[in-house]
Amino acid sequence: MKEVITMWKNTRMIILVALSAAIYAAFLIVFKGGIVIVPGITEVRPANVFPPVFGLLFGPAGAWGAAIGNTIGDLFGGTFGPGSIFGFFGNFLLGFIPYKMWGATFGLVKQDDMSPTTNNFRKILAFELVSLTSSAACAIVIAWYLDIAQIVPFAFLAITITVNNFAAAFLVGPILLALFYPRVKRWGLVWTDIMDKQDVAAGTAKTLGSLLMIVGSLGGLIVGLLVAVGAAGQQIYGFTGTQGSAAVWIAVLPFLLLIVVAGFILGGQEQFVEEED
Repeated sequence: MKEVITMWKNTRMIILVALSAAIYAAFLIVFKGGIVIVPGITEVRPANVFPPVFGLLFGPAGAWGAAIGNTIGDLFGGTFGPGSIFGFFGNFLLGFIPYKMWGATFGLVKQDDMSPTTNNFRKILAFELVSLTSSAACAIVIAWYLDIAQIVPFAFLAITITVNNFAAAFLVGPILLALFYPRVKRWGLVWTDIMDKQDVAAGTAKTLGSLLMIVGSLGGLIVGLLVAVGAAGQQIYGFTGTQGSAAVWIAVLPFLLLIVVAGFILGGQEQFVEEED
């Protein structure tokens, strides 16, 4: 996670944070009055296509932009509240996980072409994998907290946020990435063209890190749902059952810790290779 901190000494990366946050917040605010799923908590969010795209293009700047942009969207969209704190961390993961996992997608992205775009079928699959993983991670972080706070049941919110996040990325993300990358690359704004390699985490075991990230995110979602429905009597699409259950809290916590550990294990330096224009 070294680059998450070191990027702040680079003016261009800071500008990319502001740009990412502004675009994300603007689209979030536009759709705040659309199809509301949970009043004051979440709605149908087409804007969620941006965090994984910006994360891949702008690296840690895209992650910070997603976190800050979501907070701005809550503030000016009338949904700022208790969930906004963990919404910050959840949305940070929406941009963080895609760029961290890009070089560790089990051979889908080749070492001789790490360019963050969807110019072939393998990269499209890689994009969908990292988007699904980040969508689930974002969901369990937010749903775990709001369940503990007895605001929204984990089962309902976790699956809702995961589907909400991934639907936008799955359908539109590969297209946007293919359109944006050539232009961003030409302008010299791809994060690996801006940051110095020594300012980026080297990582220790990218395959293990990727596996832990997937297990932490998707495993946390699945186990959390099973425990919430079984032990707490919640429904996947309903507000019944017990909120604030210790069983849900205990079941999901190890998976959240796995996500943090995976973030440290995964590197980023392997992406500093000659890219295709």
